[in-house]
Order: sequence, then C-alpha cells, then structure tokens
Amino acid sequence: MAPKVLMVVDGYNVIGAKWDVTQGDWAQWRQELIEALCNYSALHHILTHIIFDAHQRRQRETWETVTDQVRVCYTGYGLTADAYIERFCARHRGRGQRLIVVTSDRLEWMTAAGYGAEWLSSPALWQAMAQSPPRQTVQLTAGKSRRGLPTAIQNQLRELLNEL
Repeated sequence: MAPKVLMVVDGYNVIGAKWDVTQGDWAQWRQELIEALCNYSALHHILTHIIFDAHQRRQRETWETVTDQVRVCYTGYGLTADAYIERFCARHRGRGQRLIVVTSDRLEWMTAAGYGAEWLSSPALWQAMAQSPPRQTVQLTAGKSRRGLPTAIQNQLRELLNEL
C-alpha cells in the first residue's frame, strides 16, 4: 500500500531549527536529520523527500534513495530548496495525495498553502519526531495475536533511538 501522505522537507531549514549553524558539522547534522526522518516516516507510513540546497556546488540535481519511504534531493547549481519545493508543489497540485511542506520560512509555507499543501514548522517536526511512537494495538489474525513490527525490527529501532 502506497503512503497516503507525502512530506517535503526543507532540509537546511529544519537543521537550523535544532542546531547552532554558525559552528558545527553540516554532514553530521544532515545524517542525523535523515536518520530521524527515516524512523519517523516508517512509524507513520509517510513518503518523505528531504531537499537540500546545492550550496554553490557546481553539480546537477541528484537524488539518493535512503529507504523505500525516504529520498534525499540535492538541488542543482543555482536552485534553492525553496524554489525547488515551490515547483514541486505546483507539479503535485491536484494529484489527490496529501502533501505536507516542512519549513519555517513564512513565504514558503504561504506559497505551499496556495498550491493546496499543508504546512508544518521545523520546530514542530522536531517535536513530533521526539514524541514516543504510537502504541501498537493487539490484533487477532487467524486466531493468533500479533503486535506491530517483528521483534527483530523493534530491537533495531530501539538501538537506533538509544544512539540519538
């Protein structure tokens, strides 16, 4: 079943909402954001695109598939994440899939809303990712009780969360 929600994240805007960007390790922050969004997207069954500016690197737009639900885009030279997200919203309009744009840039969320997308602030996303995962309810399947994810995957997720 394909995710019913597509979330487009302004990567550096979200990073700036958590860390002091005047000093630090951008590569580490990108990796931490990507890992947090992988967990969040898996738990909530959301397709997530994380958009990072090219930062004056002379390169073409590149995409990296991290998981089945998370893809990372580095925009091409001269294209900001804001401009990319605006174009994305315009192309996505009318497709019938719920679209959420994550940024704290007021102009960006107003533009996204104009295209019918929802908006979530960067601090609100961090807060949502920090909340405990939804409780799994016991389901009866062919006379057997089953709880959410397999035990091995639950243990792996627990280990990842402990590292954060």
